[in-house]
Amino acid sequence: MSSVIKQYSLTDISNLYRVAYGDFELDAAGWDHSELIGMIQKSSKFVGNRLEMAQLVDWGGGQSSGALPSSSVAYINRPFITAKSVYATSVIDSQSMKAARRAGSNLGAFMDATELSILTMKRAFADQVARQFFGDGTGSLGVINTVTSIGPGQYQLAITNASWLQAPWMLNDLLNIDLGTDMFLVSAIDLANQIITVSRQTGIQVPNPGQNIYKQKSRNNEMFGLKGVCDTTSGSLYGVPVGYRWGATRLAASGQTLSVKLMRELDQEMRFWARGDLPTDYIMSATQLKLFEDNEDAKSIIYLQPEVSPERQSGSQVAAVKINGRTVRLHWSPYCQEDRLYAINRNKVHMYIRPDTAEGNDPGGFIENGDSIFFPLQVSGTPLDSYGLFYASYSEFYINPTFSGVITGLATS
Repeated sequence: MSSVIKQYSLTDISNLYRVAYGDFELDAAGWDHSELIGMIQKSSKFVGNRLEMAQLVDWGGGQSSGALPSSSVAYINRPFITAKSVYATSVIDSQSMKAARRAGSNLGAFMDATELSILTMKRAFADQVARQFFGDGTGSLGVINTVTSIGPGQYQLAITNASWLQAPWMLNDLLNIDLGTDMFLVSAIDLANQIITVSRQTGIQVPNPGQNIYKQKSRNNEMFGLKGVCDTTSGSLYGVPVGYRWGATRLAASGQTLSVKLMRELDQEMRFWARGDLPTDYIMSATQLKLFEDNEDAKSIIYLQPEVSPERQSGSQVAAVKINGRTVRLHWSPYCQEDRLYAINRNKVHMYIRPDTAEGNDPGGFIENGDSIFFPLQVSGTPLDSYGLFYASYSEFYINPTFSGVITGLATS
């Protein structure tokens, strides 16, 4: 009787060794918004649902010469904001937490699993704050142009040119479509053709052309950003009717390329509207910054070191320009619409948040479970072998429209 003993190759033996990973590189998956978010003033004043301010619009009576004047009440607006809940969540099973942590060593794992979950979640949260800063509160990521069914519950959604922006689309993201609550998972992104492939996770909803796409549970429930402020030309802003010295300054470029001339024109219009409190920053898309740099005399542009995260370049402050005798900083963001430039006064832009989330430039904080940030998860009363982490803010932007402006319809090529 004979037997055959399998001989192991070097490849077989190497599979028995543990893998040692190098550093975990997050930049390709995230975006450094430190400069942008650091620019927004944080104020921990939300202790309820609503916060009310007082905005002086005009002095009123009480001035004269030659005789005592008659007094009247100053014209004061009372804008208000209501808090929005903004979340990021992460789930990790307890066995992975233990496997990734072996006697204080991260060999054989990317890094400590809890550290990885916390890092990615905080970066994802900052990304959403930056996206909402350029939004209008509706939460729309794009409008469906055409729908192609490629399998049961699987669809290719072509996004309209007018609503297309690359940055909001993320692989493995969960989305809602139109009024529905069914969740769709992003499985592929075709940037060149503006096509998002989704797979339905729950329900029976079928997407249709003309419908808006949203982050899950975010429809009409996001913070009110620059697009909302600058596009509101009637009705009210922060509960105050748009009108005399209450509204953003708008300048139509009508297809012109961004230039110092257009910046000066916007600046002059804002000068009378805001009575001298002029923009400190211009924010634009990467496309606009490139065209501006390519078309302007280099003497017009001053290049600066970023104030926050100077070792990074993406999303950071890169330049400034001289406008009407003062230096105005230039920023770009992947969430800024391609054909726009926003002008803001950084002293008039606030993010009001609840007190326990105000930690320096960080726009959020962990939801705590007693002395821990880990929540044991369960389904129908049955405990699961996993924990949830929740990062959130109870907040809203307050962007004073009187000191804000926008150039629309800029050339994009």
